[in-house]
Amino acid sequence: MSITMFISCTNDSADNEAVNEEVAAELRALGFNTDDLIATTMRGEEGYLVERDIFLTDEDIANLAPRRSVDNGNEVNTEHYRTNNIVSTPRVLNIYFDDGFTRSDVQAAFDEALDRFNALNLDLTFQRANAPGADIDILAERLGRVRGNIILGQSAGFPDAAGNPATPIILNSAVYNPRRGGVPADVVTVIAHEIGHAIGFRHTDFFDRSFSCGQGGDEGDAGVGAIFIPGTPAGPENGSWMLACSSGTDRPFTSGDQTALTTVY
Repeated sequence: MSITMFISCTNDSADNEAVNEEVAAELRALGFNTDDLIATTMRGEEGYLVERDIFLTDEDIANLAPRRSVDNGNEVNTEHYRTNNIVSTPRVLNIYFDDGFTRSDVQAAFDEALDRFNALNLDLTFQRANAPGADIDILAERLGRVRGNIILGQSAGFPDAAGNPATPIILNSAVYNPRRGGVPADVVTVIAHEIGHAIGFRHTDFFDRSFSCGQGGDEGDAGVGAIFIPGTPAGPENGSWMLACSSGTDRPFTSGDQTALTTVY
């Protein structure tokens, strides 16, 4: 399953198409909010943009099954969450960062993102790979806008049932490899955010995207699970690296983020 993540919003308009009610009903049955549902094309694939954050094809929708997010038999609605599948451990994850990102400051931001994970002494170790075909490839591509959203990054989804991370991740080279001017301050956070999805973390405000995005509702279980991570704060946490929308600023791991990462890995 391929899931595409978007993080930033603008007021620019973008073309979109109406979605038939049958598809919308299927998505609502899976727990998605369909208020902003549109049909669109992403990287040559036809599909639907759901919750302004998730790109699903017809095949993806057919493969999803309605499930509820529970912890010890109780439905949860609190802070940090992971998917049903996580990466098997202990493991060294080799991550390739596209040499199409020619700016030294962006390459340094990638190294800083890996350092943030490694500083926590997890059972996952993150290291730079020299060529594509790694456990996770982070690739450069100019991405457009969808319904006024600047697409900062696209994640391939979440870990598979065999315990492998999702790959590839696409970062918008128009934003993070600009020909002129500086790189946005959120570059390290966006890289770490997309890696977070690849290893199994949901948005910390998935149950109410308006917390970080200013609009939007519950993303739902989405067929991949949203399991509460014990010990993390109740309610949305300002500054979390896994908030649904970027604030344009750098967000190092909060204490809650660190607890989530060390609990899972």
